[in-house]
Amino acid sequence: MRGATSLSTDTKKFYIFPLTNINLFPNTTKPLNIFEPRYVEMVNQSIQLGIPIALCFVPEGSHEIRPVAGFAVPQVIERRADGTMLVFMAGQGKAQLNLNTIKTEDLVSSMEGTVVNEDKILDENLRAKYVALSEVLVRWVTSHISDPLQRETFIKSLKGPQEVIGAFSAYLIYDYDLQYEMMEITSLNEQIKFLYRLLESGKLTNV
Repeated sequence: MRGATSLSTDTKKFYIFPLTNINLFPNTTKPLNIFEPRYVEMVNQSIQLGIPIALCFVPEGSHEIRPVAGFAVPQVIERRADGTMLVFMAGQGKAQLNLNTIKTEDLVSSMEGTVVNEDKILDENLRAKYVALSEVLVRWVTSHISDPLQRETFIKSLKGPQEVIGAFSAYLIYDYDLQYEMMEITSLNEQIKFLYRLLESGKLTNV
């Protein structure tokens, strides 16, 4: 795992939700419409038992679950009469999943995994590049979020490097495989270098 510092020593249980071309970055929120009965049950169990759900990246045209995934305990925003629901997944961190431990009970699948301990300290030598990425993100927010209140709320949520880098990765990297490469990098400083190279190469969307 590129740029990894360490894994937690404790093995945890994660419910798994494989989704095509979806990555959940820490400190970002992803809304999901849940309608399949097995995933409705998964959400209910996750909330009741406090077991996080790992949103697992699956490349388009493949059934391969990638082992690094963002995880969260979902927040139900709306429960509908037909049993479907809208949930928010607020990324709490990244997990390294053991793909050989998959189990399915009552249609709900889980794996064992460990929480990735990321290096979150900004190297002052990279501050100029971090500031440049922050400015690009704010410009993107200004041009793509028309509602002034929503725009202000979004910008206020960018409290520091972790929030900025997470939002930048989620919204400005249009290539999903590159997004997953970013998921694999677990050092803040290596993430900044990676994003800055993408910025210089023109491989970002709408900037």
